[in-house]
Amino acid sequence: MTAPADPTAVSATAGHSAALPSGTRFRRVGGALSLVASGVLVCASLAMIPFESSTDETYLQTSIDHTGNVLWAAVVLHYGYLLLLPAALTLVRLGRRRMPRTATTAMVLAGLGAGLSGVVAVDSYAVAIAEELPREDALRVYETAESHLQSSLITLPAVLGVVVGTCLALVVAWRAGAVPLAPTVLGIAGWVGFAGLASGTWLPTATTALVAVALAWCGVLVLRMRDEVWAAA
Repeated sequence: MTAPADPTAVSATAGHSAALPSGTRFRRVGGALSLVASGVLVCASLAMIPFESSTDETYLQTSIDHTGNVLWAAVVLHYGYLLLLPAALTLVRLGRRRMPRTATTAMVLAGLGAGLSGVVAVDSYAVAIAEELPREDALRVYETAESHLQSSLITLPAVLGVVVGTCLALVVAWRAGAVPLAPTVLGIAGWVGFAGLASGTWLPTATTALVAVALAWCGVLVLRMRDEVWAAA
């Protein structure tokens, strides 16, 4: 058997690999996959139905016209929103040393945003009242539920958490040099567009497609990252 050309180099490499924290690769790959899957699932859920929600009446009518798609889209969206939390935390990890305060803020907001996964259950409720009640009664029940202040105290922080938290996480990773400017700009543009154009039929799908591309771009970068670089971030 031929001896290694440079035993010292081999020994140093083995020692360096052994020094990596346990589970480094698992966390890196898991974070990368959450980045790829989260945006794709959010966008896919909105593409499943031509959701018209400019008024409560059209929202309920959509629930009747596309019942199956609405219910399955809610499931897809639920998991997409859930995966946005580990996705944001992955980006935060990459830039936590460069911008610690912003990274912490992004982490807290992303945590609040995870609550949005539960809010999508309202689609199931909307389908039920739209199917079982006359239109006027269904509309009155839905508007009454929407008028409660407590509903806004749950929904608004969750929406802001998802939008602002993910955008800040992208900025943190970019400032640390972990991701390029392009996906950061795409992601921010997509979330801002989604928040401002949510009442359109296809615009929510188009804007979240930008988010999906941005997060998947970052996910591929993390997936291709060396374990040593990830561990040192």
